[in-house]
Amino acid sequence: MANKNFHTFIDFGKSAIRASSFNKETKKVENQLELTIKDNQSNNLSSEEELIEDLIFNLEKKNGEYLDEISLMVDSSDILFISLSIYKKSDEKILNDNFLKNIINEAKYEINKNYPNHEIVHLIIKNFYLDEKKFSEIPKSLSHNKFAIEFNFFIYPKLFLENLRKIFAKQNVIIKKFIFSSYSKSIFYLDKIPDQRKVILVDIGFEKTSAFLFENKQMQQFKILPIGGNHISKDISKILKIEISEADEIKLNFNNINDNKNLRQDEIELVKKIIFSRTEELLETSTFFLKNNNDPKNVKLVFFGNGSKILDSKFKSSIIFNHDIDLLDENYIDICLSGLDLINSERDTFVNKS
Repeated sequence: MANKNFHTFIDFGKSAIRASSFNKETKKVENQLELTIKDNQSNNLSSEEELIEDLIFNLEKKNGEYLDEISLMVDSSDILFISLSIYKKSDEKILNDNFLKNIINEAKYEINKNYPNHEIVHLIIKNFYLDEKKFSEIPKSLSHNKFAIEFNFFIYPKLFLENLRKIFAKQNVIIKKFIFSSYSKSIFYLDKIPDQRKVILVDIGFEKTSAFLFENKQMQQFKILPIGGNHISKDISKILKIEISEADEIKLNFNNINDNKNLRQDEIELVKKIIFSRTEELLETSTFFLKNNNDPKNVKLVFFGNGSKILDSKFKSSIIFNHDIDLLDENYIDICLSGLDLINSERDTFVNKS
């Protein structure tokens, strides 16, 4: 495989496919593309393949070189979050890379054995323990008798990943790395938040919402919620008996709904009620972490994703919610950059250990 000038990341979303190519030397994005997925193209394999073909063709033109491998950022409600601890006793008093490598490989083996139909996407070291003492980083200089590592894993169904590999293989493109996009974005945005003691980051997507609880920059909890921005469009479509595309247009232009000449006043009020109630439901559900927190005022709530835009409308004061929230404005370059940063971080962590 010839040396390439670019490292390309593709974010394969439900409403759009975004791509950014980063110059390998400068680490800066040079070319980017975004293709919108229409309602009749979502979950349509042939339409998705056409969009991918179009995306790759245009990226190759912009980059001036063939695209033969990518890192693919995807979300799926079928992702699993697994916690695992490995305990060891060692005659050696000082940790070394081989000892850590063996523990990491053992953890991977246990996951692969117990979840044979899934594939590891991310391995996260949460904590280290030496003789019952907890450390957030590897304490190589300390002696020990007993040693343990707490791991978190994100794993995807193999069938889901294999179908994606087949789509890109038809364009002669290899997927070098899969990335859980909500996770990579959360890690990326976390570094931009001043107070990081306790933060809940919520990615409101098309059909689902991902919620992450971080304490002192470490992920403590994660949950997938089966509700997203498209559920609001579906509700509007059902109640007003209109096409989903029309309902989506109404939702996207919610700020100007009072000027909508195609809706009666009672329909306008009905749309407001639908949007407010669904949004309040989503907010309350996505902050379930707060129920177990003794002092929720010390927890920062940060929302992002396409589905969060409704929270920034001029009607947001009409939404009943008991907590202050921060909103992050996303762009697809930052989305892809979060993938690059995560890969680099994982490589730095495991380069000599796995």
